[in-house]
Amino acid sequence: MGRAALYSSSVLSSAASGHRMPTLQVTLAFAAACGGDREQWRRRWLEVSSGLGPEASAALGRDEPVVARSCFPRPAQLPMRPRGFVGRVGELRLLAAEPATPVVISGPAGVGKSQLALHHAHRLAAAAVDGQLYVDLGPLEPGEAGARVVLDGFLRALGVPVEHLPEAVDQQGGLYRSLIAERRLVVLLDNVRDERQVRPLLVESARTTTVVVSRTPLHGLRDVRRLRLDVPSRAEAIAMLADAGQAEPEDCDRLARLCGDLPQALDIAARKLAARPDVPVSRVLGRLTGPGALLDWLRVGDLSVRESYQSAYLGLGDVAKTVLHQLAQRPADEPVVPAAFADDEPVYELADVGLLRGAGRPGAYRLDPLARAYALELRGVGHQVRRAARQELIVTTGRHYRSTVSSA
Repeated sequence: MGRAALYSSSVLSSAASGHRMPTLQVTLAFAAACGGDREQWRRRWLEVSSGLGPEASAALGRDEPVVARSCFPRPAQLPMRPRGFVGRVGELRLLAAEPATPVVISGPAGVGKSQLALHHAHRLAAAAVDGQLYVDLGPLEPGEAGARVVLDGFLRALGVPVEHLPEAVDQQGGLYRSLIAERRLVVLLDNVRDERQVRPLLVESARTTTVVVSRTPLHGLRDVRRLRLDVPSRAEAIAMLADAGQAEPEDCDRLARLCGDLPQALDIAARKLAARPDVPVSRVLGRLTGPGALLDWLRVGDLSVRESYQSAYLGLGDVAKTVLHQLAQRPADEPVVPAAFADDEPVYELADVGLLRGAGRPGAYRLDPLARAYALELRGVGHQVRRAARQELIVTTGRHYRSTVSSA
């Protein structure tokens, strides 16, 4: 029975002992291993756990189809819930609306897209009785090759035997969407690089919610909702520094301004200040006089604001890179108006990846302060990226070349 139910014999013995209520997943696995009707036992479990009578219990499951499910353990792949999540009340309200339609959360590097998506996904997880699916597509190949890897992993997690996995991506996508339509799941696709990585994974389902996170809005995807994240308000930014100890309000305000109110920078700053409670924030601010000093300081463990901007910079076209360096030479308060450029596409490219932010009036942008610091830092090395960035560029180009050759 343990091999059939994929639970240990001690768990099954405890479930059959009658001393305490087993979980719904163990109950269904036990019933399936004995050849029982999973839907019937699900309703019995709901009846007992809710204290409702048989008629009310039947009403709870009346809209659920009778589905033949594998006794494979339900996936629970979401990373840990982000603790101390602050603000984003309006964004969470928008995400909660129309959960059946996939939603794309986009925005600049470090603005907190993944944290918001994770917070939202964990709020849905309790109702997702069939589990949670998660993947970080950033390290995967772009295009169809990345979609193939994700589909293979998700189908296995949903209990499809390896020998039953289709070969073609479109067939894998069809099987995945069929399974999704029958289940209550929350699916989080993080760090998506292009539309083809996720297009086969999207389905409108009354039971499953799919959340896509990307730096760009992925305009090539049709019939999805979109939520563009900007930096939080200054009040929310200061609240993110709550772990900074006994910092004076004016020091927190100044630090938030230096960080451009960017959540990733604020998170790193709060961690560093909390680790050194004996060091006044005012003393730290005195050391952050130059752009390079600020970027050097905004690093803890494997988290680095500089590397986030480096990744965004490497994804730009050559013309957009040139425009970025030109804008960095302008006064910080001078607005950027795309209409003033002979070719405005590079300007919009900078805006799409979040290096330009809205300037408070339609059709005008301003250069993100940390992006300005990064661009000025590059100027000192002749606009050449650092050694690690060059290596990343070589690896990324190699991946693109291999995927192009294989698809051809």
